[in-house]
Amino acid sequence: MNIPKIMKHFIDSQKIIHDEYTEKFAESEGRERFLTYLSPIINGVGSYSIEEQTRDHRRMDIVIHYLGKRYVIELKIWHGERYNEKGEQQLKGYLDFFGLDVGYMLSFNFNKKKEFGVQMIKVGDNTLYEGTL
Repeated sequence: MNIPKIMKHFIDSQKIIHDEYTEKFAESEGRERFLTYLSPIINGVGSYSIEEQTRDHRRMDIVIHYLGKRYVIELKIWHGERYNEKGEQQLKGYLDFFGLDVGYMLSFNFNKKKEFGVQMIKVGDNTLYEGTL
């Protein structure tokens, strides 16, 4: 499953309506939009869970179970670089907990001069794909 490609297509499909969002946009609305987009892709072959809980009671935003693999996706509303770095560390913690090397973060950014797209970054030994919408 190519999550970065799926994220990019989702971002491209949302660009037009994204400009209509307001600052009252809730993370749950972003999650519903992404899951509506994702469901037909994994239908019949995989599943997803929302706020799946780890044994230490931390809650991950979305976990996709697809063909025997687990994909952890963290959703954020952009509140600046510092907040974004905390999200990256949070995601890294989930990956470490499950022994995963790769994770995904989807940020809903309402800044006028943002760059849409998906970029790969390294956080410690982990690879994160961050999509910005």
